[in-house]
Amino acid sequence: MGFDGLTFRGEGSAPSFSELLSELKTDGCNLLITGEVSERVSARATRTLLGDPAANRKRVLVLTDSTTRRVEPCLPTGVRLDSTDVWVIDQRNDERSLSTGARIADVKRTSRCGNSNGLWNLAEEVTLAISFFDTATSGLEPAHLRLSVDSLSFLAGEYTRTEFECFLRMLTAIVRGVRGMGHYHLPLADDDPLVAELSSLFDARIELRQRDGLVPEQRWHVPAYERSTNWVQL
Repeated sequence: MGFDGLTFRGEGSAPSFSELLSELKTDGCNLLITGEVSERVSARATRTLLGDPAANRKRVLVLTDSTTRRVEPCLPTGVRLDSTDVWVIDQRNDERSLSTGARIADVKRTSRCGNSNGLWNLAEEVTLAISFFDTATSGLEPAHLRLSVDSLSFLAGEYTRTEFECFLRMLTAIVRGVRGMGHYHLPLADDDPLVAELSSLFDARIELRQRDGLVPEQRWHVPAYERSTNWVQL
């Protein structure tokens, strides 16, 4: 994906894009990924946002949408699914996954009730994964925790708006609490009403597109500064 060439359009008092990116990595952030693109394009964006494969990153991947077939294409090149630094939560099959570095005895899991709220269960699973990595590292460094959620549109359709927004507020707060970087796929047009409703919960939006016969592209929108970048190749 890369961020080379991204600059804010127009004039204003906002920091430069590179300054903003540095700030997001230092303080922790949550990014909303929009755009009606293929799974291949979404996976490409995820690979970059999950961090440099040579860097020490703890990666948590959450799968909610049955249209997402495989996890491996979402991982950075060279990062294996069975890595001790990868934790996958697959809600599609009600599967719980431990990082291979976590012993069952080290992880306290709550029992699931058959009639419990699936969204609450999912929040518990994500909290468990992040807490494990935070404890294992004696406190995560800024930007070391990377969270990917695919996709929000499925969750939005399954639960009430109040439940859904409470879930997002909880997750984004947890990510900021460890100064991590979370990104959440919402495969809808950037001008969709749901995007507008949720935008304030995130630090920025990354809009993806792929026009006929052309390479995939990205641009960023930063509501706090009311600024958008130019389009650049993914």
